Amino acid sequence: MAEVRVNVGQWAHAHFLEWWNSRYERLVADRKRHLLGSLSGEVLEIGAGTGPNLRFYSTGISLTAVEPNPYMHRYLRRKADAQGLLLEIQQSVAERMPSPSDRFDAVVSTLVLCSVRRPAVVLAEILRVLKPGGRFVFIEHVAAEPGSTTRRRQEWIGPLCQCLADGCHPDRETGQTIEGAGFREVTYTRFRLDLPVVGPHIAGYAVK
Repeated sequence: MAEVRVNVGQWAHAHFLEWWNSRYERLVADRKRHLLGSLSGEVLEIGAGTGPNLRFYSTGISLTAVEPNPYMHRYLRRKADAQGLLLEIQQSVAERMPSPSDRFDAVVSTLVLCSVRRPAVVLAEILRVLKPGGRFVFIEHVAAEPGSTTRRRQEWIGPLCQCLADGCHPDRETGQTIEGAGFREVTYTRFRLDLPVVGPHIAGYAVK
């Protein structure tokens, strides 16, 4: 009989996200509805987690979810079935996606670029798999203003977040990284949520 090994950290993270998402989703629901609800065709979501975005997609899309944590997959499948979505799950990392180039009409990232090891490499992969004219849609928490109290807290707690929050870097300048990634057009707004440390956010899209 094959031995089944449980990664306790991955298991715990999946269950924590499913519990924690309820509060966060109430805060960003309107923005997600606006950004995700109009997407069509072939859509790729990186770091899909337990599937909090699935309820915002149109049932007409074909969704591919990149999620390296296998303990997230059952949540994704259950929510896709409930929404009537056609779902493919790729257990891979966003730095090395198995999809062919120029495949997707849209790529989605929400709260992912804070935790990937190499954001610039992920963005290059996103550009590769997007069709010409395709959109990269994102909602990400970002670094607070330099010198602010929140920024100092982000820098102080950063090492702990990286250990306990799946590699999260709360003080990343993600907007600047997206702007420098090579997209033809980048449009986003800054806003703040009523959350400690990770309150500063950006939301918008970039066009290949």
